Amino acid sequence: MSISVISLLYIGIMLILAKLAEEALGRLNLVRFIGPIFVGIILGQGVLNVIKINAIISFITSLGIVFLLFLAGAEELGEGIKFNFKDVLSSDIELAIPIVAIGLTLYYLHEFSPLILIPLAMTSVGPLTRLLIDLNIAKERIGISIFYQSMINEIISVIIFALFYSNFRTSSIVGIVILVVIIFALGKSIARTLELIEKYIKVREIEFASIISLILIVGFIAELYDFNSAIIALFLGFLLRDYLKDRPHILERLHGFTYGFFEPLFFVSIGLYFVRISLNLLAVSAIVLVVVLGSKIISGFIASNFYGWDKIINSLGTSVKGGVDVSLLITALTAGLISPFAYSFSSLAIALSSLIVPLVFRFRYGKPKVQRKEKIYYAQEIGKVIKNKIVTKDDEILREAITKMTANGYRALVVVDEDDRPKGYISITQIIEIDPSEYETLKVGDLDKYDVNIMDEKSKVIDVIREFRRTEAPVIAVVDKDGRLTTVVYERELLRVLI
Repeated sequence: MSISVISLLYIGIMLILAKLAEEALGRLNLVRFIGPIFVGIILGQGVLNVIKINAIISFITSLGIVFLLFLAGAEELGEGIKFNFKDVLSSDIELAIPIVAIGLTLYYLHEFSPLILIPLAMTSVGPLTRLLIDLNIAKERIGISIFYQSMINEIISVIIFALFYSNFRTSSIVGIVILVVIIFALGKSIARTLELIEKYIKVREIEFASIISLILIVGFIAELYDFNSAIIALFLGFLLRDYLKDRPHILERLHGFTYGFFEPLFFVSIGLYFVRISLNLLAVSAIVLVVVLGSKIISGFIASNFYGWDKIINSLGTSVKGGVDVSLLITALTAGLISPFAYSFSSLAIALSSLIVPLVFRFRYGKPKVQRKEKIYYAQEIGKVIKNKIVTKDDEILREAITKMTANGYRALVVVDEDDRPKGYISITQIIEIDPSEYETLKVGDLDKYDVNIMDEKSKVIDVIREFRRTEAPVIAVVDKDGRLTTVVYERELLRVLI
């Protein structure tokens, strides 16, 4: 049987089992992405050896890393960096101590390599963000500081890794520097070019195709200079964060494209690359795990003295792993720069660390409080189910309306008059055809409005769902008996409360 044919079966099995594993760990209140990794270990040569890495799966995996890191740059690093001296100093300590401790351990185990050391020593911002939200401290001073400490740590680590990945070759370094400088120097020009494509080329999904094309072409250029395409995608995502924030519909498609297909396959493939599970592998992984956790926690504990707040939260928060670090390891492996055994014990140590740190958090501070959702029935009145009055008016500056749409992920926004009666709606499609330089001067009233679907507040939930299906409307306005708006309904929000 040909590789292309058997790969269809492999990818189908990997995809569904990855999602089932994510669901299983989610129900146990554990880190979800660990599930697919263990699925890969079991299916691959680590245990059963029923699915083997081939050229097609390897190619899809490499694409998965690229798109994952692009979104990481656009979202995890998308808030910018506040160069607070304490945060910079703390992040340096939280990287230096683990590098020394883990480096000595790897040297003792005869497995030393900077391409293993850096991923093991760094902090991952993606899983940290989820943890801070669960603990309800993401917007508090301590949560914000931990985020910035970890973000600086991650960026420094990626740059150091990139230098070792290129083996410090002068030609590679010069090429990399030129490429990065060009990307950042032409950042606004790249965004404007994408905007011109949107404006003059009207074929379906041209915006989405343009982003994908840009990521792949820039990745190709990076590889020509012996630089990693995934790392350059991280920088590119960071550069285009504002462009994507103004276009939530593109970001939503990228999410579906990446998290619905590439992410689960990527995490399964992490396990597929493992060597046969043995006592020696488990013993080395356990040693590395203890050193990684110990050095990360100690360094975070020391750094917390600069702030005077809870030392345990700071030390555990800056010890979170399991995001970009694993991507870097698999990048080094597929490039033949580290051995399969070194990759296996390092990835296993990171995976176990990703499970342990959140569990310790919950043991110390309790399980995150989650409000029990009241069951919603299709026969209930829509006015009692959805409470949303995020709307706009004609005299509102267009930028303010865009902010409301992007902050909530809306594709449309209902426009009301002074008496709160719906006048129509504006859509994201209209906005992307307008020059962004005019966002601050135009008002909502300057845009033509689409007719908005209006329903009575006593309409049933099932009636609203049917209306969405019948009309494919982006939003429905719900009014009282006097025609005044009581709530606006988006299909995705409605389905979310029903699940």
